[in-house]
Amino acid sequence: MAFLGILVVALSGAVVWYWRLKMAREAGNEIIDSVERMRGAYKRKKFRKQAEVAPLASIADPAIAAVAFFFCLAKEKPIYLDAAKDVVRNRMKGIIRSGDMEEVLVFGEWASKNVTSPEDPIRRFRPLWLNALDMQERLQLIDIAEDVAAVGCERTTEQEHALQTLRRGLMN
Repeated sequence: MAFLGILVVALSGAVVWYWRLKMAREAGNEIIDSVERMRGAYKRKKFRKQAEVAPLASIADPAIAAVAFFFCLAKEKPIYLDAAKDVVRNRMKGIIRSGDMEEVLVFGEWASKNVTSPEDPIRRFRPLWLNALDMQERLQLIDIAEDVAAVGCERTTEQEHALQTLRRGLMN
């Protein structure tokens, strides 16, 4: 009878330890899963950021870069996007050939679609504008950007910050 009691206690102990090890393994698996989810979220965010910038990376013409920037600026007030497009079309008439105007406008609008801040294209295109534009053309770029930001109503704070960044970047 004592032997049977020892056997029951040993089996009970084995079952308890098996259950504890199983719980520890499940907790470890949950920790690993959460770390993998965080790693996946980080990679997705990194890829999304690269995908957002990809259309802008293909732009090598300062006029097309300016149009894309103007649309990023106009996107801050989506209600007035069509009016801003008319401003861009009218102000860029002498800069972009009339036959290419619609294509450049469509490309600029498409390229600016996934840009989160109007300051992103400024950082990307600043070296291009500094190398390709003289001081008069830089002032013209800033003037057109101010006209685009003024469409509809008062400038938004994002537009104001972008214009300040543009002035600092091109005038210094």
